[in-house]
Amino acid sequence: MRPPREPDLASGHLSPIIVESRRLMGPNLMHPGVGAVLDVVLDDTMSNRNAALLRAWHARVAELTGALGWPDATTTQRTYPGGASLFVHAPVDQLMTATDVCESAWMTSELAIVGLVRDTAAATIDELRAMADAESCPPLVALWEEGQRRRINVTFDEHTACIGSGSGAHCWPVRDIPPIDSVDWRTVRDIPIVLVTGSNGKTTVVRMIAAMARAAGHNVGHTCTDGVWINDAQVESGDWSGPVGARRVLQDTSVTLAVLETARGGLLRRGLAVQHASVAAVVTLSPDHFGDYGINDLETLAAVKLIVASAVHECGLLVCNAGVPSLVQATARYTGRLATVTVHHDTAVDAPFTWSSSTDLYLTTAELTQIPATLGGAATHNVLNALVAATVADELHLGDPSRAALLAFGTDPRENMGRLMTHVVGGVTVVIDYAHNAQSVAALIDATRGIPAARRAVSLGTGGDRDDVALQAIAAAAAEPGIIDHFIAKEMPRFLRGRASGSISGVLLDALRALGVPDAQLASAPDDMSAVRQALTWARPGDLLLLAVHDQRDAVLQLVEQCATSGWTPGSKLP
Repeated sequence: MRPPREPDLASGHLSPIIVESRRLMGPNLMHPGVGAVLDVVLDDTMSNRNAALLRAWHARVAELTGALGWPDATTTQRTYPGGASLFVHAPVDQLMTATDVCESAWMTSELAIVGLVRDTAAATIDELRAMADAESCPPLVALWEEGQRRRINVTFDEHTACIGSGSGAHCWPVRDIPPIDSVDWRTVRDIPIVLVTGSNGKTTVVRMIAAMARAAGHNVGHTCTDGVWINDAQVESGDWSGPVGARRVLQDTSVTLAVLETARGGLLRRGLAVQHASVAAVVTLSPDHFGDYGINDLETLAAVKLIVASAVHECGLLVCNAGVPSLVQATARYTGRLATVTVHHDTAVDAPFTWSSSTDLYLTTAELTQIPATLGGAATHNVLNALVAATVADELHLGDPSRAALLAFGTDPRENMGRLMTHVVGGVTVVIDYAHNAQSVAALIDATRGIPAARRAVSLGTGGDRDDVALQAIAAAAAEPGIIDHFIAKEMPRFLRGRASGSISGVLLDALRALGVPDAQLASAPDDMSAVRQALTWARPGDLLLLAVHDQRDAVLQLVEQCATSGWTPGSKLP
């Protein structure tokens, strides 16, 4: 066996085999509790060495956690091509120490399998004990255990710990948590909490449910990739679809109902922020972000998304899209209450879709087509989103006001910012959408088929964390219908995520050429705004522009508004 490689200290890890070490602060893919996970690179051609490394790691972690006196410090592993994720269950107040336990055990394992032993075991344990003592917080442990006993949420970070949620929450600085017997438990409770996940549609479903709950009289806190809202007031901007956003809402004592977008990244990086929820919904599933954290197939991705199901309380409800085979397969083992919805395309002219639900919903097909966000039923992805939202609202008994709110959803394009926002300027129809993967690009093009257009253009782009296969799928989704006349491949400079500038648009353009799109129909742009200005410059009256806008939405909307108010017409100078 070859000896371990020399450490690359610039990486932040002592071993170059270590990819990442992180805390998991709630239910996760590896375990229903908290702990730490270590991601490592493995050489698939050296199976015997890998097996020896993993055995040595588990044994060393057991030795270290035993010396630290951790109860129930179980370990588990998940292997995948090219690597493994290794988890240790740890006390809730020892998660940083747990990351060092994982790393130290791996370093020792690398040395042990090649017969090298350094006499540092005692020093390592002494260092870990000192770290554990510094991190120790018995009141947090007591709060966590009491929350588990009472089946009430406990949320925490480095600064704040909270039991209960929203209007039933009690929060303290972590180092000032009072004795458990001094808490007024009569006032501690959880509010209704809705978790929404999926590859696409999460934000729209969250916004629909939030609008319905507000109409029913709730003070609603909701999170999404656009920020955090308390009722109609935006209190944070940016992507808050992870556990930090969830805590931001759940620790606000004005909130009486929470709707939390729960993204894949947050689930994998930190675990689920809550232990209990009233409803969870999985909207869609598509082969997106493959390769991250060893997620390489739809079956494993379905397991990631269904982490939300672990939080649904015994009398709660899990809502799933029955049109996704991998979700259907994964939920076959689910023992709680399950509601399913699905939407199918229909070739009949007078019925663009058919739908089914395993629950009795208060919507008819005719009513679904009246929801502005469904574009008369043509936007079948928003038909599905509306069905999911209606199922959740029905479970929460939100009543008739919520029904009216859903039927009006999308009347004002700002109600669903960045999603199918339609404007007409100078005789050109402009649709601004967040389409960022193959599934959402296909949905955008399909939803707008019925819009009359002399010519059609589309701008395409996505984050640099997607591989070339995903980019090629985006190009195929745009080219496949054969109705697009002009393609603009754009970059997202703030989201290159390790890619070279120009590589995303380059792969998209190469893929479009390989699909037979002539160069005369292709263009590239360095960012969102440049792509939009190019599209408007290309446009003539009667054209349709499908603009995937991700990074500069506010500036793009301002430009479109300026075009409308200035009387801009195609061929004239843009504002």
